[in-house]
Amino acid sequence: MPYRAVVSAELAKLFGILSHPMRIRIIEELKKEDLTVGALKDILGITHSAVSQQLAVLRSHHLVVEMRQGRNVFYHLRKPDLAHWIMEGVGFISPDPSEVEKMMSAIESAKSAWGDEKPQAKRKKRGA
Repeated sequence: MPYRAVVSAELAKLFGILSHPMRIRIIEELKKEDLTVGALKDILGITHSAVSQQLAVLRSHHLVVEMRQGRNVFYHLRKPDLAHWIMEGVGFISPDPSEVEKMMSAIESAKSAWGDEKPQAKRKKRGA
């Protein structure tokens, strides 16, 4: 039984590391190719220091590894399957089609019940 607690705790730690959207984006970008901080900065549209901070977290948990080539430092995934595993998780966040239909129906009902006129149109009617 203790092995289950250990594995559960380690998985929870991994999920915590993956809980930041930028870390997920970095992992997905590194799936394609090894990249420098500068390249990630341009792709993600965030500051150099923000990229460095997120890479530091990923590096400290052994999810990414750095590799020096001359003056450049490239980062790559220690286990590239992580990126594929994350993308498989998208299925868990995709809405169920029946739920989407219910929501759209509810929105249409609310619009109908509350009126779909724009505020300016109502003001013109009152003032006329």
